[in-house]
Order: sequence, then structure tokens, then C-alpha cells
Amino acid sequence: MAEKQIKILIATGIYPPDIGGPATLLIALPGALKDRGLAVKVITYSDVAASPPEEQAGVVYRISRQQCSVGRFLKYFWWMWRLSFWSDVIYATDTYSVGYFAYLIKKLIGKKYIVRFAGDSAWETAVANNWTQDYITDFQKNKYSRRIEKMKQRRAKILIGAERVVAVSNFIADIAKRIGVAEQKIRVIYNAVDFFGDLPPKIEPPAPTLIFAGRLMPWKGVEALLYVVAKLKARWPEIIFEVLGDGPQLEYLKKIAAQLDLEPNVRFRGRVSETESHRFFSQATIFILNTNYEGLPHSVLNAMRAGLPVITTDIDGNREVVKNEVNGLLVPYNDQAAWAGAISRLLADEALQQKFIANGRQTLENFRWDKLVEKTVEVINQC
Repeated sequence: MAEKQIKILIATGIYPPDIGGPATLLIALPGALKDRGLAVKVITYSDVAASPPEEQAGVVYRISRQQCSVGRFLKYFWWMWRLSFWSDVIYATDTYSVGYFAYLIKKLIGKKYIVRFAGDSAWETAVANNWTQDYITDFQKNKYSRRIEKMKQRRAKILIGAERVVAVSNFIADIAKRIGVAEQKIRVIYNAVDFFGDLPPKIEPPAPTLIFAGRLMPWKGVEALLYVVAKLKARWPEIIFEVLGDGPQLEYLKKIAAQLDLEPNVRFRGRVSETESHRFFSQATIFILNTNYEGLPHSVLNAMRAGLPVITTDIDGNREVVKNEVNGLLVPYNDQAAWAGAISRLLADEALQQKFIANGRQTLENFRWDKLVEKTVEVINQC
């Protein structure tokens, strides 16, 4: 008797041609799961209509963002509800929006769901709005306003109610445990970066070129890096700092750059596609990430794959990827003197750059695509 085919509904907020976050992962994951014998359908918010092949196959359901938020949410939930009767398991790639719908559907009809947990949006929202300055681990145990506590309770319900929680790092797995998720429900599955195809050839930049990629949030520390670049400019007048990414701090950071007379040196590129990002990485000298919080630094993995030496902060999440003096440098968050010293040292030492590049490529063995797919299938089968 043939073994029953497992049917999985992937519920996501973004999907190709969107860029960033889970959309990058979902370029390849549905096809990889099908190759391993699973039946897959995807529901997503989208700015584009379904393509004819998608409509014909009936595998990708796109809910237009071009409608009021209430109508958009209701339509998404309605279609997710309908598709849940087809599926054996729901895999929610986002905890706080589609994850909540998965939680509600389980309450209504008992449908099992898996949720991918990449970071605590309750904490991120609170910090972004200046409601707290507490670190993410302290945030789990401290008490706050009613608004914050409601956000914390909601995400706790979603995570605790899941059949499995896929954490993107051991650090995020620890956060899930602090929230109240049973340890036996948590599985760590690292991100991967080796499924994009060929990268553009490396081009030696005409001037020392630093690069950052990420959302421009307060904890990303780009402001401090601008002051560091201003110091480095005395030694390297032509130094370039490429800033890839959008976010609430963009206009503020542009003003700081202007005040520091860095407009010729700092280039704010805004949100860029994966292809454009690879092009900028291929023309850089060093990747820098002055962050106070990372679930898992996906941008660091991209930098290592692009053959860039890395400098980042000595914090949880980063330490799962970067080993100080082995495949990069770890420095204190926002310590401008330490950052200026680390960048100066690496710019002046070609041998050290090559050591970090070579060891960085070895590090990527722990973050291979086949491992991600294998562990994802294993988690689905456990449900």
C-alpha cells in the first residue's frame, strides 16, 4: 500500500517577487519539499496577481495588498481556512500575522501548525517605539504597559500552541523557551544562503569600501558607524560606506551623514533586490554590522558567501556564526573607538582579510541548503 502523501500549506506574508526575509527562503523551499514527496500549496500577501502557471497549478494563492487592511486580513484568513481542510499541516513562516491565523484555525478545527520563529516582534515593536530600552532577554521577564503585555501574550499563545517551533538559531530557541515553549517542541534550523545560483565576479573597488545590509532600526547601530567613518576619513579620504536597506531611521541617518560632511562617502541605497545586493557585495572590501540584536545574522552569511571579511558585534546570534580572530572580528556594540580600530586594522592587513574570507567559506558548511531542507522535512514528518 502506497504511503500517504503529506500535504503542507505554507502561510507567509511575503513571497517572490517580494524581496527580503522569508521571500528569499521561499524562492526554493516549496520545490525542494515537493522533490522529497510532499504536496505543497502557498498562501501569501502580494502586490502582483498570480501568474498563469500558478493559477493553473492552484498552488500559490495571492491575497492582494491593494485593499484596506481589514478586507485584506479577512480574505487571507478565509482562504487560509479553506486551504487548511486540504492540508495535513500548516507551516507559518511569520509568527505574528499568519502565525496568529494558524493559531485560530487550530482552535476552530484542530489543524496542527508549525511556526518559524526568527525574532521577537513584540520586543522589536516596543524598542522601535521607545516604549522600552530593555534587552530582549530582560524583556521576557519584566512587566510593561498593558499594550506591550498584550503583544507578549499574543505571541506566547501562537508559539506555545504550535506543534513545532522552528527557531533560526540556538539564541532564538532560548528566547522561545523563556517565552514558555516546551523544549521538546523546539527545533533549530539555520538559514542557508547557497541556493541563489552564481554570484557576480569580485571587483576590486577603487577606494576602501565598507558595506552594511539590513533594516535601518535603532538596534542596528548604523548611526555609530557614520561617526566611525567620519574618523576613518582622516586616513582614507576616499573611503566609501554603502548602506543597503530601508527603515524608520533612514531620513534621520541621512541628516547625520550630512552633518558629518559624509555625503560624498556614504551612499544610502534603500531597499535593493537580491541581485542588486550581490552586485554591491561584489564591489566591497569589508562587511560591517554594528548590531545589538540578531536572531541569526543572515547578512553575515551572505557576506561570507560573497567573499567578504566580516566585522560585527560580540552578541548572541552573531557568535553562532562569527568566531573572533578566526573568520571575522567581534567588537563591542556602538564602541566607536573599537570599531575604528578594527576596521583600520583589517583594511591595512591583506593577509588577515584573506584568512577571514577563507575561514568564512568553511563556516558556510554549517548553513547549507540541503541541511535546511532535510531538517524541515524531518519537522513536518514529526507532526
